[in-house]
Amino acid sequence: MKRRVAAVALLLIAVPALAACGGSSSGAGGGQADFAADGSFAVAVDSDPGDLNPLVTNLVNAQIVGMYSYDTLIFGDPETAKPTPFLATSWTESPTKVTYTLRDGITCADGTSFTAQTAADNLNWIVAPANKSPRLDSVVPADAKASANGNVLTVTTSKPRPFMLYDIGAQQMVCEHGLKNPKSLSAGSDGTGPFVIDHVVAGDSITLTRREGYTWGPKNSTSDTPGLPKTVTIKIVPSPSTRANLLLSGQLNAAMVSGKDEDRLTNLKSQPSPTMSGMIVYNHHQGLPTADADVRRALTQAIDLDTLTRILTGGKGERATSLLSENPSLCTYDTVKGELPSYNADAAAKAVHAVGKPINITLVYDNTTDTGSAAAEYVAKQWEAAGAVVKLDGGDENYVISRTFAAKDPSGWTASLGLNLQSGTPAIFPQYLSGPAAPAGTNFASIDNKDYNTRVAAAAGLAGDAACKAWAGAEQALMRSTDLIPVSVTPYKMYFSHAMALYQPIGGQLPGSAIRVLK
Repeated sequence: MKRRVAAVALLLIAVPALAACGGSSSGAGGGQADFAADGSFAVAVDSDPGDLNPLVTNLVNAQIVGMYSYDTLIFGDPETAKPTPFLATSWTESPTKVTYTLRDGITCADGTSFTAQTAADNLNWIVAPANKSPRLDSVVPADAKASANGNVLTVTTSKPRPFMLYDIGAQQMVCEHGLKNPKSLSAGSDGTGPFVIDHVVAGDSITLTRREGYTWGPKNSTSDTPGLPKTVTIKIVPSPSTRANLLLSGQLNAAMVSGKDEDRLTNLKSQPSPTMSGMIVYNHHQGLPTADADVRRALTQAIDLDTLTRILTGGKGERATSLLSENPSLCTYDTVKGELPSYNADAAAKAVHAVGKPINITLVYDNTTDTGSAAAEYVAKQWEAAGAVVKLDGGDENYVISRTFAAKDPSGWTASLGLNLQSGTPAIFPQYLSGPAAPAGTNFASIDNKDYNTRVAAAAGLAGDAACKAWAGAEQALMRSTDLIPVSVTPYKMYFSHAMALYQPIGGQLPGSAIRVLK
């Protein structure tokens, strides 16, 4: 899998079918479930998640870890994407105001109470400019004001914010001690979730232990629910082949595996997790050739996106139809069809020649899989055939992040293949695709699409189907200008060995309370 930057804990920063919770139910990872008492559960992620503080990260792997220790205000139903109770039991929403009524008796792992005021403190911490949280505006609006009255959390904004109920509802919530000492959360936890982080070995593993007194998990999951593991180990295993080996040997209970290694796992249960698997992002930084829309169109025209999809996904995926790769998403639309230039190698070569100066491209890509490397080589070959000069710059997921999304020198890369933005909520993307360019802001590719900005502003004041239609129009503006190209979606599978999950994983993410260990 590729490194993903997400904004919603699905949330995004989301990926999960529901199974019953009783001792005789069936689900992924086992036929008739025979649950183990106080078992251990080992799961793999493909790269080091880095800082584990959920207030300061937008990386999917960090959110995967966070889902064991932290809860959210609402839980997005994996089948419908509709909100269901979690820390909050009810809610209201309008374009500029949301409220969440929290359940009684929520406690943190250390025994202290979690209240509506604690939730408000989380949101106000993110909003405070001095904290420089990447969750600001991607999840919590910059103009948000959070307050508490009894067990009711109220969040207001000065201007309409679409999907605010979902975005804020998906933020993993930190307890009061963690808010007072955020650095303690970088390799620890302080949440209301069912597990507590015990030990972190950078680049190797994270171990967690089940807490007592947890009673509010989805599907009535509690600390005493049969099959909920006593210990969880999250192992960092970049290689899909190694993940497959560990599943077959019983050293892993769950892992995402893609590519040819899936052929060895046919005897294991699995659940699909559709995820954006390919995206080309062009850097618009002034002075780079890809700051020119004509160059971006020519480079896109030089690539057969159907062929690139087959290479990226090993023939198992399909073309992406929008930036919304998650299923279900809050909106469903096709913003790619008819907007991107069609493949035409001769026209691409003529367009590159017409530029009248050398087009030098540094393509940063994920080289941790055969398909990723083959895809980058195909793109480089096509661009070189059109007349560009291409330098391939490959590395693992963290390397791709450091060279693009978190680059200290925003001009040091020209295009990327392997950095994939994903969400089920369209309002997430403007923070990364507009506004102040890096390093002043989070617009890491320095995109300045005025049509997109205008349409985003109009979409922000709408709700329901009208909002989705308006957001589709905004996204089409990005495609017409070939600012970035969503290429492919792959139905990545999470495989289970002697374990199961109550929900289909979303982007590899599962609530910790959804895990069951089998005898």
